[in-house]
Amino acid sequence: MHRNAPVSVRLTILAGLVLSTLLVSTATAQSRRSRQQTPATPQTQPGQIPAAQAFDDLEPSPFIKRTKPKRWTLETMVFIGTTEWTDIVDGQAIPANDVWEFNAATLVFPVLSETASSILEVRGRGDEVVPAVSGKVEFDDRLMTEEVSIVKQGIGGGLLPAATWRAQWQVEPPARGAYAPREMELHVKTSIVSHEIEFDERNARAVEWPKGEWPPEAAATFQPQMLVDFDAQGRRYDMSKVVKLLQVWTNNKDPKSIKPVVLAKFLAGQVAEYVQPNGEGLAFDKSGMLEGFAPVGPVAAVLEAQGTEIDLPILLVAMYRAAGLPARLVIGYDEEGAGKSVYLKQSGGDGEIRVWVEFALYDEDNKTFGWVPVDVTALRSSSSKMPPNFLDRPVKFFGTHDELDRVAPIAFHFHPPTTVRSYGSPALWGWFVTPTPPGRADQRISFSMTSSPNGGRDQSRLPDDKR
Repeated sequence: MHRNAPVSVRLTILAGLVLSTLLVSTATAQSRRSRQQTPATPQTQPGQIPAAQAFDDLEPSPFIKRTKPKRWTLETMVFIGTTEWTDIVDGQAIPANDVWEFNAATLVFPVLSETASSILEVRGRGDEVVPAVSGKVEFDDRLMTEEVSIVKQGIGGGLLPAATWRAQWQVEPPARGAYAPREMELHVKTSIVSHEIEFDERNARAVEWPKGEWPPEAAATFQPQMLVDFDAQGRRYDMSKVVKLLQVWTNNKDPKSIKPVVLAKFLAGQVAEYVQPNGEGLAFDKSGMLEGFAPVGPVAAVLEAQGTEIDLPILLVAMYRAAGLPARLVIGYDEEGAGKSVYLKQSGGDGEIRVWVEFALYDEDNKTFGWVPVDVTALRSSSSKMPPNFLDRPVKFFGTHDELDRVAPIAFHFHPPTTVRSYGSPALWGWFVTPTPPGRADQRISFSMTSSPNGGRDQSRLPDDKR
């Protein structure tokens, strides 16, 4: 459906509403350099959500049920290398490489403790319990560190944006001189239990908008993030274009006058029909390996009524947030087939990255909270038009999702929400380097996913309260 097409008759369901849009705040461009001489430490974006003990008694939402658990080990490898170029010496072309030199570095990769469909496993017992995350950093195939720390809160104790966690590996300064590698590799391994989701939409539709504040985990999703609120260079998008389309879709009515689940479903259907998919939203290097993410962004998707497969969930999460509904992106890796370990495709092959949306379902009266998955790309791939009367009947990929048991969620952001650097395209990771990071590098990222065995004293397991 083109942006200038008449508003669907489904919009009459929303008659009598008055628009009250919550705009996403202007994003601050992430710092690219630091002159500190101490071991590198990235800083979190400002505007964190403070912890609130008033929400400690919330119970899991009874409308969202995990089923058919599957245990997975997801391995990620990030590689960057010095850029090759050609120098002219005495009239002859001589191959050359950039020279890196730095004193210390901290590498950052996302960790998700829990999504609607997944739970991060743990290792150890009692006071020794730690998340099932491991990894290592290598310079020129030389092991630099295997020690990982998990950051769960920002400065001052507030939640990180979208309530993400991050894993950090710190490379201390050398005893003498400086590091001068030509290659860096970050290897990350996580143990995850993924599930299918069953959503009791019929009863969830009765949940009202909260009269008070959202729980901190939900409120943290309103913080700006790269490729949703601003581009990879830190330039903010003109989100008024998104707001204007929301006004058109709601016929200038108030989204908050309709209950959250119905509004979420309506907007998912509008985005699925409006955006014509064109490409995958992934960037590849000259050898065909994945470099990172390259969507057009929500504003371009609005103006052109088309975008990449990743732009559908990006626009949907922007719409939800503009309507005042807390929502987050989930970026995951799809195993695609029982018992088969697959790698990200070469350019032109079948993609394994999946990006979907989760919106917050908070029942203030009954003190329950949960996240509802909405796979708008899958909705669109099944049909360019939503089924007749889709608002009044269950629809696959809105809440109920029978494919997420084979998907390992990785991140809520395309780039860590902190002051770290990556190269070429956002690719989930980043590093903070002193005194300055390399100005350029060749980058690629790859994944593999295998079914995890059960049992064993040293094996990972579900947290005790998630059994």
